[in-house]
Parts: sequence; structure tokens; C-alpha cells
Amino acid sequence: MPKVLVFGQSFNSNTGGGVTLSNLFRGWNKDDLAVICTSHSNGNISPEICDNYYFIGSDEFHWKYPFKYFQRELPSGKLPIRTTPNVDAFSFKPTYREIAIHKFLYPFLNWTGLMHTISIMEVSDNLLKWVDEFSPDILYIQASTRESLLFAISLSDKLDVPVVIHQMDDWVSSVGYNGLAGNYWNKKVGDEFKQLVQKADLCLSICDLMGSEYEKRYGAKFITYHNPVDLKMWLPKEEKKVNNGKEISILYAGRTGFGIYDSLISFADAVELFNSKSEIKIKFYVQTAEKLAWTKKYKYTFHKDLIPYNKLPQLFQSMDFLLLPCDFSKKAIKFLKYSMPTKAPEYMITGTPIIILAPEETAIYQYGEEGKWAFTINSDDQEIISTRLNEIISNDQLKQTYTQNAIKLAKERHSYELVTKDFANQFHALLESQVQNDPH
Repeated sequence: MPKVLVFGQSFNSNTGGGVTLSNLFRGWNKDDLAVICTSHSNGNISPEICDNYYFIGSDEFHWKYPFKYFQRELPSGKLPIRTTPNVDAFSFKPTYREIAIHKFLYPFLNWTGLMHTISIMEVSDNLLKWVDEFSPDILYIQASTRESLLFAISLSDKLDVPVVIHQMDDWVSSVGYNGLAGNYWNKKVGDEFKQLVQKADLCLSICDLMGSEYEKRYGAKFITYHNPVDLKMWLPKEEKKVNNGKEISILYAGRTGFGIYDSLISFADAVELFNSKSEIKIKFYVQTAEKLAWTKKYKYTFHKDLIPYNKLPQLFQSMDFLLLPCDFSKKAIKFLKYSMPTKAPEYMITGTPIIILAPEETAIYQYGEEGKWAFTINSDDQEIISTRLNEIISNDQLKQTYTQNAIKLAKERHSYELVTKDFANQFHALLESQVQNDPH
């Protein structure tokens, strides 16, 4: 296998980017993989796929005056890896400092546009020495902020190897949304991202809709690679039990931040409304890393701690429905329109009916509608959601049709065996073309 240096994302089992990365590169020789990511990633790493990390710290990352006084000294280099807790259930509780930064400081910096100017991420001599020792054949990039984008451009300039970029969502077009000088930052970051695209030898997107949009926008072909699923792990092991019809369980598993949070609240409100009118009771479960204080005000919404990745198939198959939500605000649509949830193919393969709550223009809504593998709700109005839930729960024939369609599509388009083979072939072909074009 080619030796690949990954920048911007750690291998882990409980974030979308980490799961996708882990599944795409699963089966590669450990010695052929290395990662550059921030020190904040240490503590949530799955070392089974890769254990060669360089953590970006104070040697590479600097905040400018006066913000540098908010910055803590962080170690840089090849540090001892701290893994994700290996227990039956776990959650991550943020510190008061982290809460203050994410709730007050970052929103202020984003609104003013200062977030894009106050920090610098530089390629240090120690980092280059570590990279030289690894001697990569290919640089694979997942950039998600302006500073990481500029760092990726700088790193690609310093390394004489082919560059692969892989976009998880359309953060590029939403960096300046609803803030001061928003148009300026959207154009500037868009131009900078185009520089990276022009440097790239291979461009990957997370879904077909993103690929077609990015080809128009940046003038390069983007090939879709989404999270693949291991059929042996995810396919149902036994017949699904028939529900007694008196109690319905619905699960959302994933992050609950920007672009997701409001739709979860709307769905929880709709569940309360539905239950107030129906003899059938819905229980709505939200499984996420952080404890959710807002769930306590609802009678029928419950928080679930994370569980190890290999136990998710059994959990998903035990539910009556699985939920894929997306917020309906203009900002959320701009950010997530071209995204594809990592959980989508995992949900599809389980044989559990899926509900998509999302705007019609999003990739996930269109994918579900076109493939007829999920029930769709295109409004966050609790009355509409409640009415739609009543229609969905009682339609046994469509439940069976949609789950069959979902399993079939997951096998055809999202099978680990097929996708990872094709993914690896892209890297091999890239190296072969470099050899053929090398005059020496």
C-alpha cells in the first residue's frame, strides 16, 4: 500500500470524520499510515488503524496579541496516545473553560470575523523532520477551518508528493455567514480553497451532490467516497421482533451541535405533542458524547451515553426507528446542504426503518427520497412532524419496502469490501501516474 500522511483528522470511532477515515483506511498496514492533527484530538483516538501521530501544539499554533493570553501551552510532536475510554458506556463532560470558550468566545470571534485572523498554524522544523522520517508517498487532507486550510496549502508546498483532499461538509461557503464582512470572508476563503484544489492531484467529496456542486464551483472533478459499512458487522443477525404497537422507540445517534441541535428540539416537541393525543407512546432517545441538560424538561426524550462502536449494530436493530435530522435555518442549510451523515449507511444496513427530518434541498433528504429508503419530513413544525409520525408509524407496508430498499442500496453503494478496494485503487493509480510523468 502507498504510505499516506493524513492531515486534519484523527482515527476514532465516535466522530463522523474519524469513523469515515477509519473505515476507508481499514486493512492498510499500520506502518503505511501517519497522522498530523491538533493536540485537542488526543484523548479520543482509536489506535487500531494507525498509531503514528504528530500532535500540533504551541510549536506550530499561535494566537496573535492580545488573544495569545487566552492560549494555553500545548505540547507538540509525537506524544503518548490517549485513546477513547474502553468501557460499556461513556460520555465526555466539558470543563467550565471549554463551555465558556465554545459558548461565548468562539461565537464572538466568528461573528466579528476575527476567528479567521487571530491565529497562525505554521509548519515547524520538528514537524518536517518527523514527516521526513515517515517519508510519505501521498498527503491526504481533511481541512475544516481557514487556519487548517492555509496550513494544508503550506504543507503541500513543502512536500514533493501527490495531494488528495476530501471534503466532509461545505464549511467553505459558510465561514462568513451572518457576521461582519461575511461576503469578504466567503470570497477570500473560497479563493484559498480553490488554491488547494488546484494543488490537489485527487479531489474527493462526501456525496454526489457535493461533487457536482464543487466541480462547478472550483473547476475540478470530485469523486464521492462516503463512510463504508462492514456487512459482516452491520447486517441483522436475527429477524426483527414485531412491535407490540403500544410503545415506539426512536433513536438519534451522533453529534448535537450546529446544524443538528434545533431539529432535535423540534422532534422532541413533536414527540410530546404526539403522545398527548395518542394511546401509542413514542420514546425518543438521543445518544451523544455530552450530557444533554435540555432532555430533562421532556417526559418522553432521554439521553443515552455513547457505547463502543462494535455494539452499535445491536442497539440500532433494537429500535423501531432511527432518525437523521438537519436544521432548517439558512445558516445550517448552507453548511450541511452537501453533507452526508456518517450514520446514514450504518442506519440503512440495519433493517430498522429510518426517518429523515431535513430541508428538501439537502443531500440527505434527496438521497432518501430518490432511493425510497427512508420516510422524509421536510418541516420542523411540531404539528407537521407529529402528524407525519402518525402516518409513518401505522404504515407497515412502507416500513418493509423502505428497509428492503435501504439494505439493497447499502450493499450496492456502501459495502466496505467494495468501497475500500476502489478507494485504495485510487491511491495506487495516483502513484502510478506520478511515476509515468516523472522524467527521471
